[in-house]
Amino acid sequence: MPHRAPGARGCFVAVSGRIPAAEDMDLRGNAIVTVIVLASETELRRLRPMIGPGRAEISSGREFFFGTMHGRDVCLVKTGVGRRNAAAAARRICSDLRPGAVIIAGAAGALDPGLQPGTVVVVDTVLREDGPERISCPAEWFSRALDTLRASGLRPQAGWCCQARTFVYRAADKQALHAKTGARAVDMESFAFAAEFQRAGVPFVDIRVVSDSAQHDTADMETLVRLRFRRGRPAAALHLARHPRELARAYVLYRGMAVAGRAIAGAVRILMASGEFVRGIPETAAEQGAAFTTTFVK
Repeated sequence: MPHRAPGARGCFVAVSGRIPAAEDMDLRGNAIVTVIVLASETELRRLRPMIGPGRAEISSGREFFFGTMHGRDVCLVKTGVGRRNAAAAARRICSDLRPGAVIIAGAAGALDPGLQPGTVVVVDTVLREDGPERISCPAEWFSRALDTLRASGLRPQAGWCCQARTFVYRAADKQALHAKTGARAVDMESFAFAAEFQRAGVPFVDIRVVSDSAQHDTADMETLVRLRFRRGRPAAALHLARHPRELARAYVLYRGMAVAGRAIAGAVRILMASGEFVRGIPETAAEQGAAFTTTFVK
């Protein structure tokens, strides 16, 4: 297993796609059919075993996990937290793996007070808290994902997702952001991913699962992460000991992240197992290569 860079949350992208030309590919010999994006170690622990033993590689400081899921070649990519990491990882995915489709999946905070931890949200539009631009997720993939999850017995919601610059943990800030944007969920990466994949002409679907509710303050994760990785675990533990309310909020958040992690793994499993959702995507890298040889192999 490769060395894992420190961080409170990672981000994984599952890509379903085309084979790049060998001379264009830094990740040599990796023919990818599907890529998936997620946002925490909790999510990694649940998804990593689902793709089998496979192999792990590091390229440009990012981790790539190769394997299969329901007979389809997949790659999990740990992208890192925040818009800059998301954009850089998406560009690398598009240039090195040249995916035919991407599943973005991860935890998000609720802005809509009607959403509770564990609720699956299929995102139809992404926007930023500090800008007017909006990006619509590809309609066909959005509809496929929503229909597939509903047919499985889940009760997914549809809605907008707002990308924030920092971790939104105060209930008052969530309420204000909901009123300002109309978004139902908030994260720190969705707009950056969508912008890069749209620019590259790569179809994608964005699946978010609620980890914390809109009505209550949650833990100030930025402060905890900063303390942990600048001063060490004892500093973070001391901070929580000095602030019992923050300790309780951290417990609730991590419990919500565990609930979200299970729901994310379940949603991804359902999508990958569905013939309707993966319709038109080759099952193996070899099959994908045959389909795109003219375009990508010189």
